[in-house]
Amino acid sequence: MRAEEASAPPLPPVPLYEPITGDRADFWKHLRATYGEVAPVLLEPGVHAWLLLSYKANKYVMSNDALFARDPRWWRDLQDGTISRDSGTWAVWHKRSTALLSDDGEHRYLSGALLQAFAQLDAQRILGQIREVAEGLIDDFAREGHADLISQYARLIPLQVLCRIFGMSSSQIAAITEQMSLIWQGHPGAMEAVERMRQMLLNVAQRARARPDRASLPTLLIEQGHTDAQVGDQLSLIVSAASDPVTHTIGAALRQILSDPDLAHAHARSTLLISETINLILVRHTPLETIVARHPRRDIELGGYPIRAGDCLVVGFAAASLDLYGEAAAEDVAHNRAHLTFGVGAHRCPHYGKDLALAIAETAIGVAFERLADLRLATPPAEHRWLPTSNLRGLIDLPVRFTPDLSSSPAVKEPLWSTPPTSGNQFSWTPPEPTTTPTSSPRASTRRGRWPGWRLLMGWRSKL
Repeated sequence: MRAEEASAPPLPPVPLYEPITGDRADFWKHLRATYGEVAPVLLEPGVHAWLLLSYKANKYVMSNDALFARDPRWWRDLQDGTISRDSGTWAVWHKRSTALLSDDGEHRYLSGALLQAFAQLDAQRILGQIREVAEGLIDDFAREGHADLISQYARLIPLQVLCRIFGMSSSQIAAITEQMSLIWQGHPGAMEAVERMRQMLLNVAQRARARPDRASLPTLLIEQGHTDAQVGDQLSLIVSAASDPVTHTIGAALRQILSDPDLAHAHARSTLLISETINLILVRHTPLETIVARHPRRDIELGGYPIRAGDCLVVGFAAASLDLYGEAAAEDVAHNRAHLTFGVGAHRCPHYGKDLALAIAETAIGVAFERLADLRLATPPAEHRWLPTSNLRGLIDLPVRFTPDLSSSPAVKEPLWSTPPTSGNQFSWTPPEPTTTPTSSPRASTRRGRWPGWRLLMGWRSKL
């Protein structure tokens, strides 16, 4: 109950586990108007938490690492049995040795090891691999004249890039991603999926220890002193961070350009960067709308509510952006990076990770417009289907049409999966500053036209 409404009946908690229907922006605005800066919510029946709805409250919690812990061992309901060990919530948020789920000295060690490992990767080689993956995926359907840019393109790019960074096969990374999808959807078999995924990644670590390859991230993490179990946990974090968030950033950006004539015209006139379009998407259609994030180390008051030590605080990225930007014009939002989508404080995403994610997204968008002549939506934007969950904002599919490229030949590849996952993780990264502007229209650009101008992302520039 909010302090200023002490005499009023308490407002009911919001069941975040139920699908969101209708306009999502209106949903978050309604919660902000009804509850204020903080709302009581249910993550699953009987599991209470607090959702942060204002920009101020979100930034305060994410910036104050001394007061708000990230380690789930601080979460009272997770430790006292309120959250059962066979629930989807426990499967996702129980303690593991990752930079995301640690604090203080442990966090400094785990995040430092990731930074050191990423710093030793060959950035130029990976940037080339990203483009190679994007080109190869388009080769698979370019002759058809139609495609689903989610299942056939946006979802597969980050996975295939990770295959190469981890030294794994396509089938291995796909199997791991399928397990993670079951976990994040709260599937009844979530805990079994956790154990299967843990064993798969443990095998990857053990193989890297037995046969080191300094071009692969597992070997580099082992060189930082990681045990096999720590390597497996850190790799699981990277898979979750690079799959759904990057997939749905790509999908929403492609949709936005294809459905917004003004935006497409801005690209054609070289007045808007691809990176700025991505920034616009991360504000207006952020792929991570909420995330279980922090636990107070002592009793506090926040947004007029008394919050106990060990409670769960849920960061509201979508609500915070709406609170910050309101109805600001798209051109103003595209250039403004004051939003919190990528985190602040000690637990913001490491710069190498964020730059890799942005490299994948920017390359995917650029290559799609270079390769697919006369690219256009196959269904009206109003008919597009979005995932209904409160944590993830993403398209289920994105049907498009284009002029067939009869010169393309699909390569023979391992199948990734039979049914692509439709829901996924919540994680964040920080975009680099814009570099150069594309010089041609997305609908008329050449096969190589835009890539050399903007591929060198700021975080990797010093290595190239």
